[in-house]
Amino acid sequence: MDIEELLERYAAGERDFRDVDLSYSDLIDVNLSDTDLSESDISATNFTNANLSRANLSKSMVMGAIFECADLSYANLSASDLTECDFSDANLVGANFSGSEMFTAILRGANLTGVCLNNVSLNHANLAGANLTDADLSGASLDRANLTGANLTGVKNANISGAIIYTTTTMPDGNVVEHRQICE
Repeated sequence: MDIEELLERYAAGERDFRDVDLSYSDLIDVNLSDTDLSESDISATNFTNANLSRANLSKSMVMGAIFECADLSYANLSASDLTECDFSDANLVGANFSGSEMFTAILRGANLTGVCLNNVSLNHANLAGANLTDADLSGASLDRANLTGANLTGVKNANISGAIIYTTTTMPDGNVVEHRQICE
């Protein structure tokens, strides 16, 4: 299925697009809210400014995709490979990333309020300036993740051992770290 066909079928009311190959596509500014793209290949696809709210992207190959300024609120991205994805300034409120691989992902300035990051590898991820208020990080790995300026207020079950904090990071207990350190 090509992009034009997908968008035509979406406009006609279809929402089930499981197991499609949209890799290396440009889907800038598209509205695909409530769409089922589970088990799909959307690697290296550009979703800048796209609306994917409540979309199902679970068990998908998403490596290197760009979601800059996209709306993925309440989306399901569980058990997906999100390695090297760019979620800069994205709205990820309430999204489910449970069991996903997010090695070297960019989440700079993203709104991750209330997200589920259970058993997610965020090793070497860039979370600078991200809002993780009330996020659940049970079993998540943040080794060498950049949490500079991140808001971790109310984060549940966080193990930030090995994370890098440079300045003005709000910790889960509300304390503000104002110097460079690697958490032990």
